[in-house]
Amino acid sequence: MSSLPVIAIAGGTGTLGKEVVSALLDPQLRSKYQELIILTRSTDAEQLAEWGKQGATVRKYGAEDDQSIADALSGVDILINTIASRDDGFKSKLAAAIASPTSSVKLYLPSEFGVDHYLHDFQHPEWDKKKAHFEAAARRKDLKICRVFPGLFLEHSIGPWYGLDPKTGKYEVIGTGTNPVSFTSIPDIGKAVASAVANISITDFPQNLYLSGDSATLKEIADMLAASGAAPAVEISSLDLEEFKAKTIATPDLDPASYLRFLMAEGKIDNRDGNDNELVNPGEELWKWKTVEDQIEIMAKE
Repeated sequence: MSSLPVIAIAGGTGTLGKEVVSALLDPQLRSKYQELIILTRSTDAEQLAEWGKQGATVRKYGAEDDQSIADALSGVDILINTIASRDDGFKSKLAAAIASPTSSVKLYLPSEFGVDHYLHDFQHPEWDKKKAHFEAAARRKDLKICRVFPGLFLEHSIGPWYGLDPKTGKYEVIGTGTNPVSFTSIPDIGKAVASAVANISITDFPQNLYLSGDSATLKEIADMLAASGAAPAVEISSLDLEEFKAKTIATPDLDPASYLRFLMAEGKIDNRDGNDNELVNPGEELWKWKTVEDQIEIMAKE
């Protein structure tokens, strides 16, 4: 009987899930686990066939079928969940399956992969659902749960939704725009998760993993955009933090962008200190973290 863990990933064909699967199938990590299982509702995706050739196993489940979900998790030691927040019905059934005393899952990484919303002094439907999911899974006391907080997705962070419009060079910051913000690229998150589950024993696994591929203030980003030629001359305006926060909270919106904007201003998306970069990628020997400047160089060429 192998002592190596069986790893399963839910949401493996999604944006982040693909990166986790790809990293786990890398020859450097393949000897660190017994089997990689892709949990899926449909086996039609071409990507699944390609992963099968690389040694991954595909298990199909019915999203509304409690028993098929439990069956799909049979023999799994580590479960990574990268399914999007909107799929709450399945997530509830998944939490019930792994919280069952008959479940074989010993370590669970829920679909967090964003900011540490446990620091928030307000409510938001998306983050409240994540809290409820965590509590449901945590009912099984011998289940180890690790939440991964990488800050903001680097590839999705420079745009008008956060007040940064490279096309016009106009930037609207909340507060001073001088608080550092942590960004981690999506491929790097995938590599970090894969490295963690492959190299850290379940017994020693931390409760949380904080990542910070790079950090920069919004004003620094504006300057980098202008210097790179990715944007015209910069024009920065500022909105009062307290007024913006109060207005945002008073008019609830499912889109978290406005909430993230005032969280940046409050310094609550800053993982520079106490992060786990070295734990998953010591000395950057496994890969080089993508930087904000790297992303801006890509944007300048587009």
